[in-house]
Amino acid sequence: MPFNLLKISPRVAMSIVAFLPPVCFAQSVYIAQSAETAQSAENPQSDEEPQSAKTSQNIQNNNVERYTVTATRPYYDETLSRIFPQYQFDKANLVSPLHTNDILLQSPSVSLNGQSGQIQSINIRGYSRWRIQTLLDGVPIVSDRRAGSSIGFVPPDFISSVSVLPGAASTYLGSGALGGAVNLLLSDTPTPYVRMGYSSNQQMKALSYADTSNDKGKTDWNMSLRSANNGEDANGNTLFDEFEQTALFVRHQPKSGVIKEVWTLYTDNKDIGKSSSDFPESRVTTYPKNTHWLGKLSFAAKQLSGGIWWHQSSLDTTVLRPQTRINESENSAFDYGFDIKTQSEWQDWLVNWQLQVSGREGIVADEAEFSLMPSSTGLLNTLPARSFNPELAFETRTLNASEINTAGIVDASNQWGRFSIAVGGRVDWQRQSNNDVTITGANTSATATSKATNLSGYIGTNYQLSNHWAVSVYVSSAFRNPSLTERFFAGETPRGKVLGSTALETEQAINTQASLAYSNKYVQGSVDMFYQHINDYIERISIADDVLQYANLNSATIKGVSYQLNWQSREGMLDARLSGMWMQGEDNKNMAIADIPANNQRLDVGLRWHDTRFFTVLAYRASKSDIADGERALDDLFTLDVGASWQFNERTQFQVSWSNLTNQHFYTSADDKAAFAQGESVQLALTYLL
Repeated sequence: MPFNLLKISPRVAMSIVAFLPPVCFAQSVYIAQSAETAQSAENPQSDEEPQSAKTSQNIQNNNVERYTVTATRPYYDETLSRIFPQYQFDKANLVSPLHTNDILLQSPSVSLNGQSGQIQSINIRGYSRWRIQTLLDGVPIVSDRRAGSSIGFVPPDFISSVSVLPGAASTYLGSGALGGAVNLLLSDTPTPYVRMGYSSNQQMKALSYADTSNDKGKTDWNMSLRSANNGEDANGNTLFDEFEQTALFVRHQPKSGVIKEVWTLYTDNKDIGKSSSDFPESRVTTYPKNTHWLGKLSFAAKQLSGGIWWHQSSLDTTVLRPQTRINESENSAFDYGFDIKTQSEWQDWLVNWQLQVSGREGIVADEAEFSLMPSSTGLLNTLPARSFNPELAFETRTLNASEINTAGIVDASNQWGRFSIAVGGRVDWQRQSNNDVTITGANTSATATSKATNLSGYIGTNYQLSNHWAVSVYVSSAFRNPSLTERFFAGETPRGKVLGSTALETEQAINTQASLAYSNKYVQGSVDMFYQHINDYIERISIADDVLQYANLNSATIKGVSYQLNWQSREGMLDARLSGMWMQGEDNKNMAIADIPANNQRLDVGLRWHDTRFFTVLAYRASKSDIADGERALDDLFTLDVGASWQFNERTQFQVSWSNLTNQHFYTSADDKAAFAQGESVQLALTYLL
């Protein structure tokens, strides 16, 4: 794997050079459908109709682009619908081009985590990284990065709706859902359209085109092209957050037969800058290439249904430490899975059975390090003369592993008058293999295979106090087996050398949640109180200068309160949503644990006047001084976004928004490597129905 600076595009190379010091380089499940159209409208909900009917009334054919965030239940199982309330979020307060995370941030349970940029990850109620599961239409998105998986490779125009499941969710999703899950559903195309977007801060340009055909079933396809330069923070300092993205999505739904749906998505992401506080003086991290090819086939026959999915991914990383060295890594993986389920009744109980099989093959990470030696000729003809020649120091394979997982799941639900109950359980067996016994982290004598059997389950109840009030209690358990990286990796990362450990124990967690919900014709809302306890918490600890190792800590607890309140006026002209969360987390020694987000509150207000909608989003993030290792304190701040959309005619819509209107200067998260957020920016979007 020889290193070659030509792997970095000229645009990225010039970006790196431009900002280096001179000495360097010579210088839920109800799902609201999304009509990819140019209009948006809302109707007040009726008290007397079931929730699913209310949802349908809010979706006007071909004139609403709506997103649903389910704050307490995943899309993939209807059992939990008996015990949890539902919330609707639309895209009226979002203007393309945007980041896919912006859709998820409408939920008070979700916040940004880690460092910034196109592949930034998220946090759910204090859980992040490998402790939350990200899915794309039910396909798990697994990453070997410690930062966890990112959905930035999916163009926002491809997404029709999202669901958020906070709390332990291993019963349905297994090891990766210790702290919850998010699922993104891919959009239908009721009407062909073309959409163009522009964002001023990054000079981001976006173009998407969607079409549909009804020959021998329904076939949708969507293509997206996006590119962005480096943005700026509120003080005008450059943020290394550029990227290029090309994506194609195709889905076919046959008119009849066993196969109900098949889809595939391919995305090619290039020259992705990692926005970090280290840039550009001490470290420049670039992802020259990040590709994803995934797909899913869904089937149903008589009492059985299920699906088959796959995900092929690759990620190249280049880390430049000025005047010192360059580290390059190449990661690749092939993930696959199969599930089959059936439903039955037993003494008035609705019972679901499911078998899941999933695996990961070809999990390979190769690394090379190059020392920077002074040269008088330069690295590239685009770089100045006084440069440094890279000289190979070493190259090695830091990870070569695989795993297989099998699970059986059963859940049941029932209702007696005002009282509902749902229960579920899972038995899970996993086998992880180190395919290169020379890569065993800190324990070179350890066996190359690790096996684990785990049990998890939940019970939830709901009691309807009156026509408008309901109370529910939900208790769930979860587990997380150490990832392949935590067990077997040994190599260099942007934070230094990291060693895995085959002696790691499985994390175990208990989540308890109590909710009080209210709903009438114009007001819907709930308050959720949660308490989460985790044992054998896995974290990286320092064992030497610039050397980290994964280890089990004793235990940690996370507790807090979240709320949501929606209101619509009688005439449908005004709507508002108030949401927020308070929380804290500490270990068994009463010390703060990492990734606990700052308390936050958010107010969304919309006004509809004839064919125009105005909106504003006022968000408050409290200060944070109770921090863990690897974090920095945060100041409190208010941010303000405003925008509007105009419906010119039946086919054309124009949208404009002004984000961070007051140009606030703040860090995106408490991570001590996080960069500042983008300063003020104007977004423009034009949609035309074909």
